[in-house]
Amino acid sequence: YMTTDHRKPSIPSNVLWREEDGNTVLFDEENGEPFLLNETGARIWELCNEDVPLGEILSLLPQEFEGDPAVIRKQALDLIRDLVEKKLLVLSSD
Repeated sequence: YMTTDHRKPSIPSNVLWREEDGNTVLFDEENGEPFLLNETGARIWELCNEDVPLGEILSLLPQEFEGDPAVIRKQALDLIRDLVEKKLLVLSSD
């Protein structure tokens, strides 16, 4: 996972989402479990939905949120890994 990573995260068709009180709630139709995203997570989700490559997401986030860029990138990667593991997100094998 580097900022030169060209793989694109995409949202599987069985995953629904809605915005609720400034948070984004993901919902997997297959297992029925909701997954709540905070503001940063919601922004990552938005970028995934706009066909933005992983590396670009990791470059953009530190510009948009306050804090240590390395920490922001690590948290973003942890979340993306978690979403991929839970099958709420798919990474293209570019």
